[in-house]
Amino acid sequence: MLTHSKSKKLEVAISKANSPKESLLKGIETLGGISRFIDKGDQVFIKFNLNLPGGFPTNTNFEVLEELIKSCKEGGASKISLGSFPVKGIPIKVLSDILNLKDYFKTIGAELAFLDNSNYYDKKDLSIEQLKKIKRDSFTNVKINNNDYPIPNIFLNSNKFISVNQINVNPLFKFNLSLLNSYSIIPAKFRKIGKKQYNIVEYNSADQYKKDTISNILNIFTIKQPDLVINDLFYLLEGAGPFIYKDSKIKKTNLMIIGEDAISVDLITLKTLMLEINDCEIIQQAQSKNFNVPKISNIKVLGEKIEENIINVDFCVSKIEDIKIKNISICSGKYCSGCFNQVYHLLNFMKTYMVKDLKYNPTNTFLIGENPIEPEKMGNFILFGDCAINSTKSYNFRKLIIEAKKNLIGEAKNKLFKKPKAKKKPKIKEKPNKNILELPGCPPDIFNCLELIMNYYGKENVPNLNLLTKMNEFWFKGKLNDELKNWEAL
Repeated sequence: MLTHSKSKKLEVAISKANSPKESLLKGIETLGGISRFIDKGDQVFIKFNLNLPGGFPTNTNFEVLEELIKSCKEGGASKISLGSFPVKGIPIKVLSDILNLKDYFKTIGAELAFLDNSNYYDKKDLSIEQLKKIKRDSFTNVKINNNDYPIPNIFLNSNKFISVNQINVNPLFKFNLSLLNSYSIIPAKFRKIGKKQYNIVEYNSADQYKKDTISNILNIFTIKQPDLVINDLFYLLEGAGPFIYKDSKIKKTNLMIIGEDAISVDLITLKTLMLEINDCEIIQQAQSKNFNVPKISNIKVLGEKIEENIINVDFCVSKIEDIKIKNISICSGKYCSGCFNQVYHLLNFMKTYMVKDLKYNPTNTFLIGENPIEPEKMGNFILFGDCAINSTKSYNFRKLIIEAKKNLIGEAKNKLFKKPKAKKKPKIKEKPNKNILELPGCPPDIFNCLELIMNYYGKENVPNLNLLTKMNEFWFKGKLNDELKNWEAL
């Protein structure tokens, strides 16, 4: 197992060209050519971004991967594999079938690694027990700081590890740096952060979710560090990312930042994006854990100059209230980074794909966090997460105040017989407000949230969401996904 103390030459290339392919080749040549990284007979594992079936730039640019594979073959690599775990609950086979990945990589001399073994469901004669054995043989359990991580053997056993990382804005960490790319070498369910024994108030105020996430990211990084790191900034998503949303914008920079040392490459990337170490909590925590975080002045920058290639980028919003959505008002309290990250994606999804749906449902209030602001208007109330659900039990919107109906017959008799009118206080009744949707979890799961939202409003009132849900059920909630869960692949 490699550790963060491994010594590497601190050289980083900034390359600029007219196409991603040219920029990649120029950067590798600036560092001395592919022979500096690949030896004859090497088995190469390329860790790329494979998140959703949305294609580039949600995933890595295939033009870059194709050129890199070609270069590795020219360097003498005997076998080239590519792999990554997607967003939680999505089998790699599904993405491969949608994007034709398996055949595509095969035609250019490489192999898509089905890290979740979802490709074995083409073999109808395999039993569940046989599949579980395949899983056991595919992973090695690595224990770091009292945490167990299942690491794919194809990754561990490779002679050379290349990280190809698509740079996009990120709601938690400003950008998807190469350290985050390494993190998705483990299944998504093992990246889930629990609250453990923490007190809720302390957990939120200390932002323990983010600290624990970063700790996991750094743990995975120590297992096997890349021999070549490519931060692809040629095109990047800004505004809303890292997935494609309504507020996302593509920015063309023509740049790639390449080197041997991942932290050095990330530091130069941050500098190009006008950020310092203090702006990056992952690098800060790495420093506090005595990782080898060099000074910028100790990194030799080759190729283009930093100061001549500074990039201005619109970051993701830092406050939930800044996501403006038609017919939705937001009331927030104190929330952790986990809930912020999940609600950021949920609200951006709704803003992107449910515009017409929200027209049919005009008054909605979204509550998130511990002790959110009391809503002023009545309508539909959506409570996101356990903190919002539990801390609003006594809020006024939870109940409806109803004045009892007047006794019209009695009033008519009094008038008829001219009886004096007695002043009575109107009878008041309280009843629970049924226009409340609770989205439980800490943090909630987005796929579950979308299903609960559709059930609450009704299929006829959210036709676009209903269509998307049907598509998701076809691809992500079918027999393959259920069987993968049975033998704990996902």
